[in-house]
Amino acid sequence: MKNIAFFLIFLLFSASCGSVETKTASDNSNSEHSGFSITLEKVDSGTFSFEEIRGKKHLVAAFWATWCEPCKQELKKLAGIYGEFSGSVEFVGISTDTEEMLDKVNEFAIEAALPFPILVDPSGNTVSSMIPGGDSVPYMIVVDKNGEIVSRHSGYNPGDETKLADELRELVQR
Repeated sequence: MKNIAFFLIFLLFSASCGSVETKTASDNSNSEHSGFSITLEKVDSGTFSFEEIRGKKHLVAAFWATWCEPCKQELKKLAGIYGEFSGSVEFVGISTDTEEMLDKVNEFAIEAALPFPILVDPSGNTVSSMIPGGDSVPYMIVVDKNGEIVSRHSGYNPGDETKLADELRELVQR
């Protein structure tokens, strides 16, 4: 019985953390993928708006939650590649946690020394409209500086950051 319960928990965890999937803009040509826009509060004060960087920088938006270990691993790996791209790509971590968890969100950002803004959406309205299923994390969107979504990534596996770095190098050279 314990084995069955463990297996079911494993399946549930695996499903919530997803698997890696990349879709390019050419795979998704409907209008929802153009004109990307987001404005959210930063966990440590202030706001972030894509409009502030539109035309200047590309964007990597990584959706995560404090309960999701693969999410936290991914954010730490993104911090590792951030320096190479910080001049041409803005990175943001977007927490899917509830308002009650905001202290934990900020605590993780500080402990992990994340060099990019951590955004929050306590109501969940903005985030739920951007993630398939509304809350399946980790999930990442790469947006070019003109607001066109160029790829989406679902889930995280060690080494995904290397593929993302290659993708960003190509994007920056366009």
